[in-house]
Amino acid sequence: METIHQCPSCNSQGEIMSTERLILETKLVKELNQIIKKLNGEIDVLRSKLKEKEGVKNEKSDVGSTREEVRG
Repeated sequence: METIHQCPSCNSQGEIMSTERLILETKLVKELNQIIKKLNGEIDVLRSKLKEKEGVKNEKSDVGSTREEVRG
């Protein structure tokens, strides 16, 4: 049985990328990964601030409902 495999190096186009291009693409991928990591950290901070704000809002609404129950 014969199997055919596509060339991952040139995407079956018959071209091989230069070492310089591979190095550049590797550097770009690393830079993008750093940016993504930084943005994910900022998202985590914003989510925690939102949770804190929602917690304060819920505490205030609980206090208000408790006061109404005591008065009622």
